[in-house]
Amino acid sequence: MSATSLRCAFRSARVSQRHGLGVLQFDGRCPMESVDLSEQWRSMQRMFFPTSAISDSLKENARSFWEMQDKLLDNMQAVANGWFNRRHAGTTAAREAAVRMCTTDTLVDLGQAYQNWASGAFERIMADCQEQITAVSEALASPPLAPSVGEKETGPARSETRTAARSKTTYQG
Repeated sequence: MSATSLRCAFRSARVSQRHGLGVLQFDGRCPMESVDLSEQWRSMQRMFFPTSAISDSLKENARSFWEMQDKLLDNMQAVANGWFNRRHAGTTAAREAAVRMCTTDTLVDLGQAYQNWASGAFERIMADCQEQITAVSEALASPPLAPSVGEKETGPARSETRTAARSKTTYQG
């Protein structure tokens, strides 16, 4: 719409009240140009949708995020399965130790059966701890999400600035 036709349209417009709202009405004396809605739609898309570089980064981050979720679930399932297997082994060992302790004739045999069960229980607890440490170490060692476009461009400059700042603050004695 040209500025001249817009001025003409506003001169011929009047404000009226409808349902408590001010409504701008045009009486049609000035021809108004048609508005291309498809061009407005494309402009809105360009305004709200990310550029291809940002879009690529978002795609990579989304893919990486869901891959990490799958890995996390697999690791959690492995830890849980190991824990349940050790608990089953523990209940079996406890049942067998109880049978041996109830059927022994001497106090020494009873102590030996209990000691065997207790050492197995300790080994299972240590295996639980080791598996949890391994799972946490693997989670912390996994790569982070892909850096955004801005971080890729400014990454080395920032680290160089930090290094320079640290060297200035070290004590020279």
